[in-house]
Amino acid sequence: MVIELVTALVMGGAPKGLADAELVTWAPKLSEVGTLLPFFTRAGEGSVMLAPASWRESAHPLVPFDVTRPESATAVGIDVTQGLALSTRGPVSVACHGVSDLKVFEAACRARLDRYGPVTKEERGGVTTLLSRDALNRVQGAVVWKGKEACAVHAAGQTVEKQLPDVVKALSGKPLGGPWVKAAGELPAAQYFLVPEGARLQGWAAAALNAKGEALTVDVKAKGLPVASFDGAGPSPFGALSVPGVLVLRLRVSKRQVPALVDQVLAQLPGAATLKAAGQQLAPTLTGNVALVFSRVKVTSGLRTPTARFFAARFTLVAETADAAGASAAIARLDGKALTFREGTLEAGARDGVVWLSNEPESRDAVLGALGKASGAQKHGAEFDVDPQALSRALAAVPLLEVVQSPELSAVLVAATELGPLLGLTQRVRGWLDGSTAGLRGQLTWALSPKPASASDAGVP
Repeated sequence: MVIELVTALVMGGAPKGLADAELVTWAPKLSEVGTLLPFFTRAGEGSVMLAPASWRESAHPLVPFDVTRPESATAVGIDVTQGLALSTRGPVSVACHGVSDLKVFEAACRARLDRYGPVTKEERGGVTTLLSRDALNRVQGAVVWKGKEACAVHAAGQTVEKQLPDVVKALSGKPLGGPWVKAAGELPAAQYFLVPEGARLQGWAAAALNAKGEALTVDVKAKGLPVASFDGAGPSPFGALSVPGVLVLRLRVSKRQVPALVDQVLAQLPGAATLKAAGQQLAPTLTGNVALVFSRVKVTSGLRTPTARFFAARFTLVAETADAAGASAAIARLDGKALTFREGTLEAGARDGVVWLSNEPESRDAVLGALGKASGAQKHGAEFDVDPQALSRALAAVPLLEVVQSPELSAVLVAATELGPLLGLTQRVRGWLDGSTAGLRGQLTWALSPKPASASDAGVP
């Protein structure tokens, strides 16, 4: 009861919508969505998907308005001082929100419903229903309201008649509840994306979006996701590791999970059978402090086989060991020939209490050379830094012909098309994770680069 009360005070209520929604997009105060506009407007210069024009009029299934401009919502009778929740279940979309001017809102709904067919209006139990039917007598859209609250429903050409009782229940019943709503209450934000329990995940997830100027922060809480357990803050020989490359990932894995994680990782690599035997001997000696450096992409033998794709992504993995002698002995027993392939060679070694695995000498030398200054404290169980320019070069290094001929690389084409130009506008991407499969907490920060001064700005203080 106390948590629900605090949530209501901090967030101005909880979302209303379909009880079995697969996704709920929620703005606790519609007037605050505009705080995200500076980031998405600039990001939209490099990504069509992120451009406000792609999403700002899709917050309501019936009434078109610009969700980033409060005056646009007010013009159609929607109360911007209250929240708006859009819940979806398959093709069905339901928006629930406050109403500032019922006559104006009804007129706006009628204008849309008229497109589908004759509009009818009825009142029952204090709830007013406005709907339209097409020539086949299908309910193409509807809106229900009671007092100063309303819920509207649409299903992309499908009838929504069977969903009307659920919509009325969403309007008249209690707000949505559950741990995912409570989690959102602990992450005050302008906009949320909420995945309820049992919808698309084994557990649930809440992502909270805030922006300060042209920097976006996404805070995440989740439960039941298939992630490793982390030990949280603490010292690590890699806590301050910084090496030029696409990605630097620093981990403090729970020691009890190390054997299973080592086995899982090595099973995905070329020469897995040889590596797995050494991994079983190494795992008990590892402390859980790990770092991965993804240095670059270099395609030398195509990308049509798993081995070729593996060696195209140049990386070095380092892990701390509590038994340097035992680790060295285990690595010495590796069969080098079993780790040599036409596409490249996978090497492993140990030095100064650290074991390493790499598929490129240049990457290995850069990482090992940086270890002398890499020791430091980690604030979180997992921390990562992405160099946007290096990632852009990595995506550009993948030949288009290889992508077209390899269905497994379709995601690379999408990323190169959508992310490539955006990365050119990006200054940094950082994030962290804490927790375990029982509960996860994380944050991503995406900061865009300052705009270059134009010629007209010269000399302006």
